[in-house]
Amino acid sequence: MVFTAKARNIDRAVAEIEDFVSKNGTWPLFDIKLIVREALLNAVLHGGDGSGGHEVSCTVRFVDDAVECTVSDPGPGFDWMARRGHLPPLDAESGRGVCIMEAYADVMEYNAAGNTVRLVKKRDGESAGTPRCPDEAGTTQ
Repeated sequence: MVFTAKARNIDRAVAEIEDFVSKNGTWPLFDIKLIVREALLNAVLHGGDGSGGHEVSCTVRFVDDAVECTVSDPGPGFDWMARRGHLPPLDAESGRGVCIMEAYADVMEYNAAGNTVRLVKKRDGESAGTPRCPDEAGTTQ
């Protein structure tokens, strides 16, 4: 699916993905909806020139016994390697999305530019929210 990068379109996209996935067996829908919503929100907020007029692409497919979601935007991307596994300061208003996706997805991969993310959630993946992000001291919980 492709949609205009407006926050109001995220709920509709997530609902369509939930409907598609739920028609194909039993899946950890909370985890899938959460990681897809985070990826779409990042693409909408950060994926263009700030005008909100760009398009966001989202594909969902079944691979073996997993759901694979790929979200792309036309923006310049970001240095995702510097962000993985690092929580923002406690008083930060944003910056937790990458850590949330990392915690809830079984696989999270970015392209080199950082404007496409591939998320995989296995049907029998780890339970929701298994902590894998470091605390303020840098210790993975």
